[in-house]
Amino acid sequence: MKPLLRVLSFVAALVGLLSAGAQTPAAGDFDYAVDVVERAYAGYPDKTAGRRAEYGALKERLQRGIASGRDTYDAIAEYLGWFDDSHLGTAGVRTYRPKSIRRNPDYAGRMKCYAPQFIHCRVDADTYLIRFPSCDLTDAEIVGVQAAVEAYLASGCENLVLDIRGNGGGSDSAYEPLLKLLYDHEGVEDAMEYRVSDLAIAHVREFAGDTERGRAKIARMKRTPAGEFLTGGAKTYRIRYDSVSPRPRRAALLIDGSVGSSGEQLVLEVRAGSSRTTVYGQDNTLGCLDYSNCEILYFPQDTTRWMMLPTTRSCRVSEGRGIDSAGIAPDVRIMLPLPETLTDNVDEWVRWVAEDLKTKN
Repeated sequence: MKPLLRVLSFVAALVGLLSAGAQTPAAGDFDYAVDVVERAYAGYPDKTAGRRAEYGALKERLQRGIASGRDTYDAIAEYLGWFDDSHLGTAGVRTYRPKSIRRNPDYAGRMKCYAPQFIHCRVDADTYLIRFPSCDLTDAEIVGVQAAVEAYLASGCENLVLDIRGNGGGSDSAYEPLLKLLYDHEGVEDAMEYRVSDLAIAHVREFAGDTERGRAKIARMKRTPAGEFLTGGAKTYRIRYDSVSPRPRRAALLIDGSVGSSGEQLVLEVRAGSSRTTVYGQDNTLGCLDYSNCEILYFPQDTTRWMMLPTTRSCRVSEGRGIDSAGIAPDVRIMLPLPETLTDNVDEWVRWVAEDLKTKN
């Protein structure tokens, strides 16, 4: 989900255990981070459930460290990392996020060049490649995605490899031409629910406040106690298009461990609405989707520094079906060595997948 950039004008009250005389001005930014997480982060109730004593000890230890001279922003990184949410972050957080340490594929370190670029071209007589490494696109780039779809259809190739390795997300709307191309039956996916806060209301107002649906949602949020999840909305949404493209006959969605956020949403929606598509990869996806619709907030003391905070939770989380802990597994594990180079080339994995697609009925 594409984050909304916004500088908040208010400064949170200092709620730490330190005395006023022990704090440097920057120390107030730690208290700011704690305040916005506790009242507005959609994952806060889930992440602290059964761990309140551990969480309280973490805050006290970090506050003591800051009072003893620890860098405030390093302490904030450790604080945010404790929640183990790839959508909740700041500079340096990966050093402290358990998932980042435990599941770091280090493609750049293991390959001669890992820099996937948008391309589309024929692989062989039967197969076409569209590489789509980002959902963070300009309007002109989204037009380019539609042009790639049209070029594929004009190629006459029966099979398609949609390669989204490296796609860390952006905006869901960026991939719609690709989803529509692969779609072959109506599907259902989990909706998101807002944890009510001033940040969540601002998020809805920014993206949907000028619509009847947006105004109604804001009104419901204002009637809901702060910190609670907004009830009464649909738990799922439909994936439905008016027509089905006759091609591809067979399709592959190629993933890796860097695919996250909107990239993962594309995987879920393709699985829900395309029976002709097989997901290929060696690693599970990143696991960065259960909490989303992020705000980027700038700290009140050092306004050059930022933190990112999700305002919504997927409805699958409360049902015990969250994906962030493990990521999304491929249907077919690719057991080949990593390719040496992944840029704008047709690499070894794409060629292997193209051959494997020909064996599918």
